[in-house]
Amino acid sequence: MSVHASALDSVLDSPLAPARTRSTPAAPAALAVLAASTPLTCDPGPGHGNDLPDLSPFDLVHDRTGTGSLKWDFAAERGRPTTALPLWVADMDHATAPCVTSALLWRVRHGIFGYSEPDADYNTALAGWFSRRYDWRIDPAWNVITPGVVPALALAVRALTGPGDAVVIEEPVYYPFREVVEANGRTVASVELVRDADGAYRRDAEALEATLARTGARLLLLCNPHNPVGRVWSRDELARLAEVTARHGVIVVADEIHADLALPGHRTTPFASLGAEVAARTVTCTSPSKAFNLAGLQAANILIPDPALRARFRTELDAGGYSQPNTLGLVACRAAYENGDAWIDELREHIAAAREHVVERLKAVPGITAAPCEGTYLLWLDCTGLLAATGLGADELDDFILGEAGLWLDDGAIFGAGGRGFTRMNVACPRAILDEALNRLEAGVSALMARRALPTHRADTATAA
Repeated sequence: MSVHASALDSVLDSPLAPARTRSTPAAPAALAVLAASTPLTCDPGPGHGNDLPDLSPFDLVHDRTGTGSLKWDFAAERGRPTTALPLWVADMDHATAPCVTSALLWRVRHGIFGYSEPDADYNTALAGWFSRRYDWRIDPAWNVITPGVVPALALAVRALTGPGDAVVIEEPVYYPFREVVEANGRTVASVELVRDADGAYRRDAEALEATLARTGARLLLLCNPHNPVGRVWSRDELARLAEVTARHGVIVVADEIHADLALPGHRTTPFASLGAEVAARTVTCTSPSKAFNLAGLQAANILIPDPALRARFRTELDAGGYSQPNTLGLVACRAAYENGDAWIDELREHIAAAREHVVERLKAVPGITAAPCEGTYLLWLDCTGLLAATGLGADELDDFILGEAGLWLDDGAIFGAGGRGFTRMNVACPRAILDEALNRLEAGVSALMARRALPTHRADTATAA
């Protein structure tokens, strides 16, 4: 990726440009650096020398304050100190792909933002993405656009179950799973994932089958890849899940919003791609919002092959008064799916490197390890060793991380069964910010250990890999 310096300046100075990149007040001035990582050649143009370092566009520090950012601008409203470094909510501190920005700029210059619908070009881009990336042949007629995946989960719960019905979720899991079930008057049937000796999570098929038999549940919410534990479920694991759910006549609503963020060496298998019988009882929730950092544009593609299920889902959507989607969301999605392959693959490499960097840095932080991660930019940190060594209670963990380490993370308890003693960290940020967060965590833990007269270094520095 080559950036011409003078051309970049002209873009930054244009009326359409965002605020210049600069350091954030929530972190030290050192965060204004451009940390050298993967190559980015800055070419000053013909006839000029090139003495600039190789830089990664993902290590450019953007000031997001003052942009109405949920992540950076609403600490006080959410009861957090404004000095806390936010690595909690799942959006990235990276600019989206240049192909998306270019498409949006073109559309904005047009200046008219009336009602819009997915057109033939949009449908071609959508089908092409799933064909190229997943070998999954979809029919655009399956697609129902919604403002996001979480609204789609709630719509599916209302459309496909009745009041009081049981809905299965596999915890610890993204906390809106439980919320959309309970807020709509249904009953959560939780099946806890099990953790192997190597720290990786697995599905307990026997416990799942027993829960389905006991509760009579006919709907399961699947997180694939799984947030927060980072599993990219294998094809064999999903096939076994398909067998169990088929025996009990269960419809699967698959949240696959993180599908594009399987890390190098891993590949997401869409649950519905297992075959026609599986697809006929699957609602697949997809969106470019996580992978391309487009959550604020509110466009999700909900793929429902079965006409009867699709009609029930659409009836519920229509009842809410929603019709045409966000015009710019459609533009961004089409651009990402037409031209975003190389960018997303570079991002995946960046996230994998960030994950390895965290694992290495945690060797100096007693009692905290990272669970193995195959996908998403969200690391699941096991702090149970710290709790055991210091006598800190699980209910005190988040206050310690926020108040003493100065980090705003997502406490594991909100993810349900199996989450206490864990915390979730978003590593989709420049290396300078990530290192600042790890410095704060290490300093906070060292101070806690010293205060309790405990050793500050572990004899065994092994971490979960």
